[in-house]
Amino acid sequence: MYVAYLRVSSSDQNLARQEQAIIDWQIKNEVETNDLKVFKEKVSGKTISNRNELGSMLSFIREHDTVVVTSLDRIGRNSRDIKEVLQEIKSKGANIEILDLPTFSGVNEPALRDLLTNLVIEVFSYVAESERNKIVERQREGITLAKQRGLYKGRPLKYHEGAQGADKLVYDKVIESLNRGETVKNISQKVGISRKTVYAIKSRATNQMLENQG
Repeated sequence: MYVAYLRVSSSDQNLARQEQAIIDWQIKNEVETNDLKVFKEKVSGKTISNRNELGSMLSFIREHDTVVVTSLDRIGRNSRDIKEVLQEIKSKGANIEILDLPTFSGVNEPALRDLLTNLVIEVFSYVAESERNKIVERQREGITLAKQRGLYKGRPLKYHEGAQGADKLVYDKVIESLNRGETVKNISQKVGISRKTVYAIKSRATNQMLENQG
């Protein structure tokens, strides 16, 4: 059985590129649709614990299955997480195929093939983590410079009184729930946003009320 795992970091990103890569791989390797199960999700790779489809995939795989991903960074954002997931796959007796890494299928000796594969994964895991760290550092430097020049405005406000569409619906629902005396925890779970966001909406609404009274 072949098991594909696809991931993008946020709901507004598209899985189409990864889906096409899996389709191309499936055609090239003549894999029947019934022999391929796909898990996909739109969630940040920052932590493993919040990735439900990854957990479902790891629970699903069995001995001799092959897990297919388009690139290592779909598994995790740092070498520690990548190694943890790969170890879990290996402990199930399954294999891993990473489409943008070299393969050693032509090496007949299993021990040598595993050694080469593990070496390549180790190197690319380190490179992926290093690149991620560089991006984060450049973002921090850019924000610092923008703040010094008075250009940095932070993230745009999402849920507020003047919002539109779904954002306004979320805002109104939070305000209504707060007015009914519901707890922040319950509102967070019901509406599907973090407690921090609920607190922020509550704080802005309170400040606005005080300004209006003043």
